[in-house]
Amino acid sequence: MRRTLFIVAACAAAVTAGVVAWRRNPRIGTRFVNDVVNPALLRKGFAGRGRSELGTLEHVGRRSGVRRLTPVHPEPTADGFRIVVPLGAQSAWARNVLAAGHCRLQLHDTVYELDEPALVPPSEVDRLPTAIRGLEQALGFRYLVLRKFGAAPGSLEAESAEASVVPAPADAGVVPVGTPLAVGA
Repeated sequence: MRRTLFIVAACAAAVTAGVVAWRRNPRIGTRFVNDVVNPALLRKGFAGRGRSELGTLEHVGRRSGVRRLTPVHPEPTADGFRIVVPLGAQSAWARNVLAAGHCRLQLHDTVYELDEPALVPPSEVDRLPTAIRGLEQALGFRYLVLRKFGAAPGSLEAESAEASVVPAPADAGVVPVGTPLAVGA
């Protein structure tokens, strides 16, 4: 009994310490993810293809106009998708999608056209377990909710096969692929 109580207390202390550290600096580890993990996921085809649960989100940089691909974990909804955004409003890719008002998502070898983006707190998300909702709320997570208005078989990478890679700024939080696109007025 004492051992179990000790283990529960130690786990609670570890979770509390993790929450406090995350709230002080939510960008902990993002450089490694952006520089190593995300490019590897895209290069090896683990995002967006076959039966993978990961998708590839295509968006355009709001200041640079550069087309970017970011691995995400989309969850289907009745009218589109929702994507967890651990950095909330600090996420560069989420701000790009919100600024543009649309994006594309490759999932299971299908490219979805998405629009009407909204960044919502976990408390507004349906079918989320109470414990997860509370933890995500405490950590400042948000969900990007998107409406699906089109879908076609295909690949986002096929469109950029001949495009050159443009390096992203160190704090961009995304993986750049492709060339700058013209941004309309």
